Amino acid sequence: MSKLESQVATAALDTLHGARGLATAEAAEKLRDFLASIGSPIPNSARLSDASSALKTLVGKLEKGEPPTNDDWGHAIQTMESLASETS
Repeated sequence: MSKLESQVATAALDTLHGARGLATAEAAEKLRDFLASIGSPIPNSARLSDASSALKTLVGKLEKGEPPTNDDWGHAIQTMESLASETS
């Protein structure tokens, strides 16, 4: 794993923890903006792609106005923690 992947995972964790305490619409916006900011900076990164998918699933629920469960938040956080630990 690359240093860039580690930086993205760490930033994602910070964003996730910050968004978790926000109202649904605000959390969706914050996470959507984060996903847009990372775009695809790391070509051929399957691990980052998997972790981003967990974030996208969470954002999808938030955007639909569905309150995400603790499991939804936990899965997104755990995938990023796993990625961050692999890259450190």
